[in-house]
Amino acid sequence: MNRIFKAGRKHFSRGAMAGLVVAIASLFVPPVAAQETAIRIAPVPAEAMPDGFTFAAVGDLIYLRPILPVLESRSPRMLALLREADLTFGNFETMAIDMAHFEGSPQALSGGSWMYADPRVVGDVRDMGFDIVSLANNHSTDWGVEGLAETERRLTDAGLVFAGTGPTLQGARSPRFHHAPQGRVSLVDAASSFTAMSPAGDPVGAVPGRAGLNPLRVDRIAIVRPDQLEQLRAIAGQEDEAETVRLFGRSFRAGTQPDGTLAWTFEPNESDVAGNLLAIRQGRQYSNFAVYSLHNHEPGNDSDTPADFAIAFARRAIDAGADAFVGHGPHILRGIEIYRGRPIFYSLGNFAMMNNALEALPGDFYERLGIEPGEATVGEILQGRAERSFSDSRQFESVIAVSRFEGGQVAEIRLYPIDLGVDATGIDRGVPRLATGATARRILETMQRLSEPFGTTVVIANGVGIIRP
Repeated sequence: MNRIFKAGRKHFSRGAMAGLVVAIASLFVPPVAAQETAIRIAPVPAEAMPDGFTFAAVGDLIYLRPILPVLESRSPRMLALLREADLTFGNFETMAIDMAHFEGSPQALSGGSWMYADPRVVGDVRDMGFDIVSLANNHSTDWGVEGLAETERRLTDAGLVFAGTGPTLQGARSPRFHHAPQGRVSLVDAASSFTAMSPAGDPVGAVPGRAGLNPLRVDRIAIVRPDQLEQLRAIAGQEDEAETVRLFGRSFRAGTQPDGTLAWTFEPNESDVAGNLLAIRQGRQYSNFAVYSLHNHEPGNDSDTPADFAIAFARRAIDAGADAFVGHGPHILRGIEIYRGRPIFYSLGNFAMMNNALEALPGDFYERLGIEPGEATVGEILQGRAERSFSDSRQFESVIAVSRFEGGQVAEIRLYPIDLGVDATGIDRGVPRLATGATARRILETMQRLSEPFGTTVVIANGVGIIRP
């Protein structure tokens, strides 16, 4: 064999031999792509909006029938505030579906009522001046994924950018973008208050994904006396000494309340926290202004103090790159905090509260209220429900918050009080207008009181609340 090889070598020149060696060696060199896998993750530079950029924000838009001509006539100054801002945001808390041609159905679980609106309201919301809206809330799947898909399509067709829902979890959680004249805006939206069927899911292998909302799941933990916790531990048969006891699907932890009342704490799901913070960071890297929106009712609709987790998470959202954090959900106002030069609105209340405008109700609603269909009109049923569950004047008082930014930080916030007419009757109830007189003063004094614990001073001048950090 050696003789054959040696004989073969005679037929190779030195140059040919060298070429063969190079060719063989190249087989063991990794491709360029493989060489580039080990990289250093680097921060992405991002520019802020130009000085003077203004951002208007409101809370819940429970806006169920098109009444823009009425608002144009009665509240032109209010509309001007929304339209003149460089960017305007609100929480679209309904489904826009054409009931005559709707192919879905009301779901067994709803966010309270089964909320739906005349599809024409989408055009109204756009023409009021809104640019971006959140869609993750406790009513996102009242009418199933079919109702959600129709609403998403109508918002897109109208040119309104929405976030918080999508065909998969990744789609619902991803930032969405709006192109303003001054620069690009990102919006990430989530909900901590929702029905069990609402969260979106990602595909795994052969299993498809699930449409729904971007969740920020929280564990509600009741704080009880130490002796009560040990009693609960014994009932649960929990032998370890963990600080949290689980019983009947609930969590309990030891603590003390000075007045002896039951207290709650909330722990967010760390996977949801990480996913939302990553989405905020990515959105800010690809925009000049990042908005994060959270729909949360915790600790309850009667509390004007934010839940502990919401305060901590809002600050983490700002740390991740959000230029503004907008909370909504409890239907009442909560305080405002300025954190690292960015505004945190813990709740801006209701901008529209037209839940009495529903024209049809599913059978589940009649059964829940103990009323037979045909026993009363829809209006009579909703009026009775409003008197029982929606008679708190705080639910009909809110603000439009207009923030002006300089050097990438908020320089001033102006709060314009809004009156939804708690004492109005019929279809006028829940329709927004600028508040005046004693009502305006009361709303702004409420914002003073609620914001003071966060170190925020609200000065009242000429019927407007002013915050200057």
